Amino acid sequence: MKQLLKKATAYLLCFLMLISGAFTATAYTTEDIVDAALELIYRNEGVYTSVLANDVGAVSLGKIGWHATRALNLLKTIVSADQKTAEQLLGKDLTNEILTASSWESRTFTAAEKAAVEKLLATGASKKAQDSLAEQDITNYILHGQAMGITDGKVLVYFADLENQMGSNGAARVASAAISAAGSAGKVTLNHIYQAAMADRTASSSPTRRNTAYSYCNALSFSGSTPSLSYQPGRYIVTASALNVRSGPGTNYATITSSLPNGTTVTVTQVSGDWGKITVRGLTGWINLRYTVYAGNSGSSSNIKGDLNGNGTIDASDARLILRYAAKLETLSNAQKAKADINADGKIDIQDARKALRVAAGLDRI
Repeated sequence: MKQLLKKATAYLLCFLMLISGAFTATAYTTEDIVDAALELIYRNEGVYTSVLANDVGAVSLGKIGWHATRALNLLKTIVSADQKTAEQLLGKDLTNEILTASSWESRTFTAAEKAAVEKLLATGASKKAQDSLAEQDITNYILHGQAMGITDGKVLVYFADLENQMGSNGAARVASAAISAAGSAGKVTLNHIYQAAMADRTASSSPTRRNTAYSYCNALSFSGSTPSLSYQPGRYIVTASALNVRSGPGTNYATITSSLPNGTTVTVTQVSGDWGKITVRGLTGWINLRYTVYAGNSGSSSNIKGDLNGNGTIDASDARLILRYAAKLETLSNAQKAKADINADGKIDIQDARKALRVAAGLDRI
C-alpha cells in the first residue's frame, strides 16, 4: 500500500496485539480489509478521469466517484498542487471558483467544463491526490463500520461500498437494520447486510451493484473476526459527534439523557463488553466505548513527553491518540499537543505515533 496512514494503522494494530493485549487474535488485519474494499470500490466506480456532469443534482468525478462538495475538495487539492497547470486547463474563472467555493452541493458542469476537468484529472498531481484521498476515505469507512460494532471482514468491505455510494448516514441506516436482524453487531454476517441493503429503498435502487458487491465479498478468504478492543475503567474522551447515554449496557436500553458532545471527558467506573458505566449530570448510565478513546486512569497526571493520557508512562493508548489526531479523527488539548510531538519536528504525525509504539514496546526511548 502506498498510503502511509493506512500502513501505520495496520502497524499500530499489530503492535497493540503484541505489547498491550488490547486485541484478540485474528487471521487477518484491518489493512487486508481496506485493500479488499479499495479493489471493490474501484471496480464499482470510475477511473481517474471519470466525470459525471450531473449525478443526482451535482457533479461526481474521479476513481471512487467523489460527489458534490467532496468532488470540490478533491479539486482544491489538485489545483493547489499545481495552480499554473490548472489555470491552463480550466481557465482562471473555474480555477478561482474551485479555490474559493465552500460548497458544491448543487453544482453541475457544462460540456466545456466537463471536458476541461477530465484533462485536469489526467495529470500526475490528480492521480497522486486521488490515490491518497481514496485510501484515506475508505479507511475511514472501515473505521465507521467498526465503530458501529461490526467485526466480520466481509461485512466491513460491503459496508464500505455502501458508504462510498450512499454516504455515512445511508450506510449506517442499512447497517443498523442488519444489526437488528442479527441481534447484535458482532453477529452480523454478509447475508444480513445484503438483505438489509436490498430492503432499503435507496440501497436497493442499485441492485446490480449490491449483487456484484455481495459476490465479491462472499469470495473473499477472510475468516474469524477483526480485532476488537478490550476496555478497562478509567477516563475516556468522546470521539463521536454526539454520544447517547443509556440506562443499561446495550442499544436496547433507553436513552436517559441528552447526548455527550465530541471531546467530553468521562470517568468509566465499570465495563460490560463494549459499554462503560458513567455518572453525568447527576444520572448514572452507560455509553458505547467504541465511540471513545481511553485517556488513562482517573485523576492521574504526568509531564512525560509522549504521555498524552497522563497515566505516568508511554503506552499503546498514547500511540493511538497520536495516530487518530494525525488522521484528523481526534482532538487534543494544547497540553496533549505539546506532548504528542515526540520527535520535536514541529508537527504531530505518524512518526510520533511510531516512536510512542517503540517506546511502549521497550524498543526505543525518549
